[in-house]
Amino acid sequence: MANNFLWGSATAAYQCEGAWNEDGKGLSNWDVFCHSEKNNVNPVTGDIASDHYHRYEEDIKMMAEGGQNAYRFSIAWTRIIPNGIGEINQKGIDFYNRLIDTCLKYKIEPLVTLYHYDLPQTLFEKGGWENRETTDAFEEYAKVCFREFGDRVNYWMTINEPNYDTLCSYAIGNYPPNVQDLNRRWHAMYHLMLASAKAVNVYRKMDFTGEIGLVSDSYSIEVLQNTPEYSQAKENADLFFNRSVNDVCVYGQYSERFIQKLVTDGMDVSYMLEEDKNIFQTGRVDFLGINAYDRILVKPYTGGETVLTNNNTGTGDAPKAVIKDWFEFDDDPTTEKNPWGMEIYPKSIYDLLLELKQLYPDTPIIITENGVGHYDKLIDEKIEDSYRIDYLKGFIDNLLEAKEKGCDVRGYLVWSTMDLYSWINGYEKRYGLVYVDFDNENQRIPKDSYYWYRDFIRNYEE
Repeated sequence: MANNFLWGSATAAYQCEGAWNEDGKGLSNWDVFCHSEKNNVNPVTGDIASDHYHRYEEDIKMMAEGGQNAYRFSIAWTRIIPNGIGEINQKGIDFYNRLIDTCLKYKIEPLVTLYHYDLPQTLFEKGGWENRETTDAFEEYAKVCFREFGDRVNYWMTINEPNYDTLCSYAIGNYPPNVQDLNRRWHAMYHLMLASAKAVNVYRKMDFTGEIGLVSDSYSIEVLQNTPEYSQAKENADLFFNRSVNDVCVYGQYSERFIQKLVTDGMDVSYMLEEDKNIFQTGRVDFLGINAYDRILVKPYTGGETVLTNNNTGTGDAPKAVIKDWFEFDDDPTTEKNPWGMEIYPKSIYDLLLELKQLYPDTPIIITENGVGHYDKLIDEKIEDSYRIDYLKGFIDNLLEAKEKGCDVRGYLVWSTMDLYSWINGYEKRYGLVYVDFDNENQRIPKDSYYWYRDFIRNYEE
């Protein structure tokens, strides 16, 4: 097997670690939200989750035995700086040192995300990402992480999914602060992008030899009709979901079309300061992490106010979106969907990679997440998840085809390493290559997909 391609899997701190109040960790917005009455769709918490905090070596060893050579995980800001700013928690640093060292022990390349949705509650109460001061706090937090772990981490990611994070927090309203206000959404996203650029600048000043990027949930935007109106809807959706993030971290600036769209919508853009332009320019990424799950089908906007919904209950309904004066979601009734309404469309990763190559030809890509949520059943100590194998195989085949067409793809990480807390979806929506028996002391049981992925990696030759 050629070892220079990264084949691995991924998790995020709040979703898998547990140990929510151990060893000096502070409270995050998700700790508080999950213990509140607002957590009423699937009212469970990440208090224990997959208990990765105590079982990380077992999990990393299973990755290695599964042929994986890369592990993407996130650091909980509240373990490093419990109050978001100020005092540093040595026990948190010690934990991530152990985690990184264990990765290296098993010849697993650690890919580290600094921020994956879990914001210190102290900063959240001061306005979170709508408050410019949060970008300064993030810069200081990043500096601590680079200093403590930068000698062993070659791949850093600043922010996970500025689009989806703010979409859920400020548009759908199912993530804290649970509001529906696109004006606030764009404000928070701007500061996420600014925080990323500041962290990139800090990393470069500290003279490390590794690479630093951002993780963007990106989509192949497609239409079912070839008309000027549908083409305009497609362009608008591309700005809304993709280019509002990718242009900024790759080119170091927002596209004029995007800014003009916000102004036309009557959005307040006074937080976009002239002095930030140089920060964005010098804070461009070395690579783009792409979380690729499906395509987005759109049609022209027909009328009505902005409404976005998501399926967090696994009832089969597809997510819906009407973005006033931008676009609406469309649906292809001929394609398969999972119980959460996500379309199973493997060609989307091929189309997306070719689009990214055209837009950002000099920027390498790592597929930082790809996977499918499902109701997995444990029968006779086995999990037969042929649906997951079919999904992964389809996406990997299309990825390799795009690679043959010249797309500079450096790695592929399955979401997720093991079953974990799936945010508002709770624990029934399982993504893992390894089954976690949450009712039986979090016992780990490899699924059929784990063995399929192991065998695929063994047979792969670059």
